[in-house]
Amino acid sequence: MQAGYILRIGSIVLSAIMGGMAVFDLYFAGQLSDHKVVWYLFGNALMWGGLASAIVYLQRKYLDR
Repeated sequence: MQAGYILRIGSIVLSAIMGGMAVFDLYFAGQLSDHKVVWYLFGNALMWGGLASAIVYLQRKYLDR
């Protein structure tokens, strides 16, 4: 019971941090003019956003019962 609660809260916090990193990367990719850095930040935004989405999907599928 408590392990499920801790896992649920931990996944919420982790997905929020990863989503924040994705937004941070997208914001700074829009501010810069160097194409290599922009593509690097955009790739990181896709990675962080994808991981956050996967965590939220798995949380809703398995932990929100």
